[in-house]
Amino acid sequence: MLKKDHLIVEKEDAYIAMPTIEDDVVFAISVKENNPCEPFLMYDGKDHALLMRDKQRIVILDYLNSEIQEMLQTANKAFITEINYKEKSLIHDYEVPVEHVKKYPIKLDQFFE
Repeated sequence: MLKKDHLIVEKEDAYIAMPTIEDDVVFAISVKENNPCEPFLMYDGKDHALLMRDKQRIVILDYLNSEIQEMLQTANKAFITEINYKEKSLIHDYEVPVEHVKKYPIKLDQFFE
């Protein structure tokens, strides 16, 4: 996790991305602090997506598989499920619009080894 200029950026190490029967994408991630506020997903057409969970937290979803990448190319929305894995409970479940971008507002290379 990196904190910079009141912005928290974290790479989601263990997430699941799966298609739905309606050809939408669902991301299951670990639960985060606070409730999501006006969340959206940014996608540049490549290996990573950014979940803008609120105005202060960005979650990097890295190394998307090719099927999910292809689905996100034309997606207008996606679904996020936040799970407390220790308690085995679903905490947040919400729909996010997908914003297609050419460039992300942060440099991702600092988060990858």
